[in-house]
Amino acid sequence: MEKIFFEKEICDYLQLPSIPKKEWDGNESFKNGVAIVKLSIGGLAYSVCTFDKDKDKEPRIKKSFAQSPFVSIEKVLVVPAYMNTEDIQQADLDEQSKKAAEILANEAKELTETTEETNEYESLPEWIFPEITNQEQAEAWLRAYNSRNAIRGKIPTNAETIKLRLLNIYSESKKH
Repeated sequence: MEKIFFEKEICDYLQLPSIPKKEWDGNESFKNGVAIVKLSIGGLAYSVCTFDKDKDKEPRIKKSFAQSPFVSIEKVLVVPAYMNTEDIQQADLDEQSKKAAEILANEAKELTETTEETNEYESLPEWIFPEITNQEQAEAWLRAYNSRNAIRGKIPTNAETIKLRLLNIYSESKKH
């Protein structure tokens, strides 16, 4: 088998551990692919290519590290969509990698859900509850809350601490 140049450069450019193995089916669109091109001076080199079936008739070379022009595209290898979490079982991976990808997908899903909860809290008014507009009202609200719920303790005097206490009460009420 003939040596193909620029493997390391392509892997670094696309941030891949190795050149992909899955050959392009000749029809599906892809954002990034690795093309094996025949150089005009002879020899083969890797290049980065793309293909949009709605716009392109053949894959387009996006990046080539070779100094000489290429004559033809010999083969196209599709870079898998690693972050596509919907069809991990269909991915071109071994079983151990599929299990690791599923774990990562679940962690990503949990992070997304946490981010959505955080966004909910960001949309709250400054003093968490709409009926509270300043620190005095917040202190009075907390005193009433504490007496209703038989909570002993001193009411915070720092505005930020009061807001955190109100946020805590708000999140607890959302859970129940």
